[in-house]
Amino acid sequence: MTPQSTQNQPQEIEARVTSLELELTQIKQILATVTPPQKPWWERIAGSHANDSTFEAVIQLGQEWRKTAQ
Repeated sequence: MTPQSTQNQPQEIEARVTSLELELTQIKQILATVTPPQKPWWERIAGSHANDSTFEAVIQLGQEWRKTAQ
């Protein structure tokens, strides 16, 4: 490498990073219009065990176990 090419490396890297940041911003904008925002997983499953006798039994067994572990 010549001294001049090693001096240009930081500018080249900075230019590449800037270009990648711009492309990433563009990709995010495109994806935001194509895919609807999703709820977090915990909001999607909240209430899914309502009136579920098996889940109620699991809760009861967990409470009993915690009482015996004290």
